[in-house]
Amino acid sequence: MSEFAKEEKIKAGLEAKFPGVVTNASVQRKNRVWAEAATEKLPEVLEWLKAEGFIYLSTITGFDEGENFGAFYHLSGHGMVASIKVKTPKTNPALPSVLPVFPVATSYERELEDMFGIKVQGLPPGRRYPLPDDFPTDQYPLRKDWTDANLPAWDAPAKEAK
Repeated sequence: MSEFAKEEKIKAGLEAKFPGVVTNASVQRKNRVWAEAATEKLPEVLEWLKAEGFIYLSTITGFDEGENFGAFYHLSGHGMVASIKVKTPKTNPALPSVLPVFPVATSYERELEDMFGIKVQGLPPGRRYPLPDDFPTDQYPLRKDWTDANLPAWDAPAKEAK
C-alpha cells in the first residue's frame, strides 16, 4: 500500500467524478490534496468532498493574481486537508456562494466581497465583514493595486473605550 493511498484515492475520485472540471489535482504531501476547479462547478466539487468526509470548511483565502482574483477553499476531515482553487476575472469578479454546502462560509464570503470586490452570487444581504459598514464601498484593501491614497476623505466614527 502506498504511503499516500488515502490522498491518491481522493485525487483520483476528484478527477473521475469531475473530468474537465477539476484540473491540476495533486498530492502535495502527506494528508494534503490540492486541485483547481471550474468556478461554476465549485459547489458541486465541495459537496462531493464533504460526502467523502471533508466536513469542515476551515477557511476561504482570497488572492489577487494580477488579471484574476481567486480563492482557495480549505476543507478538512479524517486528518487530511483538501484545498480547491478557483479563479474569476478582475473585469467581472464573481464566485458562487457555497452556503448551501457549508453554512459557516458566510463571514469568509463577506470578506471576499469586502476586501477584493468579488461578488459572491447567492450570499444573502447582511452586515459587512471585516470592514465597518460605513467604509467606502468602492475600496478593496486586499487588491494589489489598492493604496490608502485611494481612499476619499473618510472619518471613521470614534468609539469610546469601555
